[in-house]
Amino acid sequence: MFAWSKSYCFIGVLIVCFCLFLLASGDTHAQTTYKLLAPLPGGSAEVPLDGGFSIYAAQVFWFLLSTAVILALAMLIIGGVEYVGSAGNTSLLGDAKGRMLNAILGLLLALSSWLILNLINPDLVDFSIPIPPIPMESKK
Repeated sequence: MFAWSKSYCFIGVLIVCFCLFLLASGDTHAQTTYKLLAPLPGGSAEVPLDGGFSIYAAQVFWFLLSTAVILALAMLIIGGVEYVGSAGNTSLLGDAKGRMLNAILGLLLALSSWLILNLINPDLVDFSIPIPPIPMESKK
């Protein structure tokens, strides 16, 4: 008789815990956005949970593309300074031309990645920011 009462108590406790779990889980409010701990420059600090990864991936892409453009322009400037400062030395002239050519090829490679992503899915590189209208209250 003692073994039956012990098992009944255990089953009763399991049923009560299950019911409490169902009540607690049905009453919670789902989180709709995720706040980034380290947002990207120029990106938003919060991304929605549904489709948020694609938004974040687009922000990462734009950040990396702008970084590549800035670095390519810096390498073009450095190559131009080396070209001017070579003073007729053919070895330094060749190095400067190679640096400028590599900077232009890197810039073309980065911009072609934008072109490929735009051909696959234009939403990946869409830079428009939807701004909701501000409701105006009429003064009486």
